[in-house]
Amino acid sequence: MTPRFSWRRAVTVLRKECLDAFRDRRTLLMILLPPLLVGPLFLMLIFNLVAMQSERAQTPALAVQGGAHAPALIAFLERQHVLLTPLPDDYENQIRRGRIDIALIIPDTFSADADAGRVASVQLVYDRSRDRAQVTIAQVEALLAAYGREWGRSRLLLRGIAPEVVAPLKIAAVNLATPQQSGALLLLLIAFYALFATLTGGMAVALDASAGERERQSLQPLLITPAQPFEIVTGKWAAAAIVNSLVALLTLTGFYLTLRFAPFPSVGVSFLFGPLEVGRFAIALLPVTLLLPALHFYVGIRGRSVREAQAGTSVLLLLFSLLPIAQMFLQQRETDWIAAVPVAGHYTLLARALRGEILPNGDIALAYAVPLALLVLVLIAAAQRLDKEARL
Repeated sequence: MTPRFSWRRAVTVLRKECLDAFRDRRTLLMILLPPLLVGPLFLMLIFNLVAMQSERAQTPALAVQGGAHAPALIAFLERQHVLLTPLPDDYENQIRRGRIDIALIIPDTFSADADAGRVASVQLVYDRSRDRAQVTIAQVEALLAAYGREWGRSRLLLRGIAPEVVAPLKIAAVNLATPQQSGALLLLLIAFYALFATLTGGMAVALDASAGERERQSLQPLLITPAQPFEIVTGKWAAAAIVNSLVALLTLTGFYLTLRFAPFPSVGVSFLFGPLEVGRFAIALLPVTLLLPALHFYVGIRGRSVREAQAGTSVLLLLFSLLPIAQMFLQQRETDWIAAVPVAGHYTLLARALRGEILPNGDIALAYAVPLALLVLVLIAAAQRLDKEARL
């Protein structure tokens, strides 16, 4: 074995791995078709869900019991285009089953309390654990609060008191979000899907080139060739990285074509995902697109079988997938060094690209420097592992 690294031998290994990967057309189709089909389908489901929630918010349905005791309240709700229906006897069971979103119960004492100037009470019954009912619940609660404020103003005016006495503060809200930024709030899951595609795109090729070849006993003949372990690792990693890059490119292409040409329902916000956003996505995804195949290959080369390697990569995928999910749920402001954290920092860059923001050069430098440094370390560790096997 020669001591100097030869790109020619590494390219030879790369050519061999690419031939192996693209020769298995059935597996290749299973790798490349989901980015073109599942991503757009996922996107259309999101928009249809948002459209359904928006439609429910425009015409909320409210089951009412005892409406005759509060005619002014019923008239107010009808003016707000609320669909009022009678409350069935088994309303609690129907609410639990999701057939009714929310119910309003007006007691017999409502009229007497209102006439006496006392506090009149009503009862709202709902199941807040049901996601589809959240919009209707929030809107009905807001309408009842608005009616309470209007009723309170009328009582003050009847007593010769200006309503402004009890409401001395007037709030004027100014929303600085652009239409694209408002639309991006609906598309954060797209950033997660695009990132997840890079986590899994080159996994099959990397595992087959490591643990798969060990099981087929085709790795040992490769180790006795003049190629050095680092050249072998570089060639195998490059083949997996090419497939992973192709998966990422197809994912972005599917999103772009779907958002541009698909007949989406109206969701009340506008957004942009044009060539500029696709380019920003590609810039943000490139470091993890290169790093993840190396990690998969290292896990595979340490595994004694494909099954053991798959178990190791599943743990790796779980850890990396939890990072952006934790960011979505924590809702905390990202620190300045978050761009240096693989996957988490890249998810932040994707979210900024969706909002139409320019990616800071410092963040891009951190997002590239750390993954590329880890990439070199992982490749060296994998080459050392292969070198030990070659000497056995």
